[in-house]
Amino acid sequence: RCEMRLLTTLLSCLLSLFGCDTRPSTTSITRVVDQGTETLFSKTTTVDGVATFECFASRSGGCHYRIYEERCEGAAGAANEAGACTRKTLDAFALTVGKRRQVEGLPTAFRLCVGEDDASGCG
Repeated sequence: RCEMRLLTTLLSCLLSLFGCDTRPSTTSITRVVDQGTETLFSKTTTVDGVATFECFASRSGGCHYRIYEERCEGAAGAANEAGACTRKTLDAFALTVGKRRQVEGLPTAFRLCVGEDDASGCG
């Protein structure tokens, strides 16, 4: 038993050295390229209810985020009808290139929009 515990501990340490993480996570990458030039590159990772937003590149110098919750009325097919869904903005912020921000307490099914500026379709 002691040998098995020691082997398990050593294996866990070895896996941690290689960056193995057993916690469930979700990662979203947003990348926009215009005529071969990268105009936006952002990454969002959610682990244990904490969302981390990272801005890697933006033509404007910053990534503009809008976090929202979307609720749709009616049957599953009705969600595509005009006016059947409503959005509630939970947070909106901007990050300069190279910065990151963590947000806690978001609902499990939150959605996000990220753009080069406030007018990038995140309205």
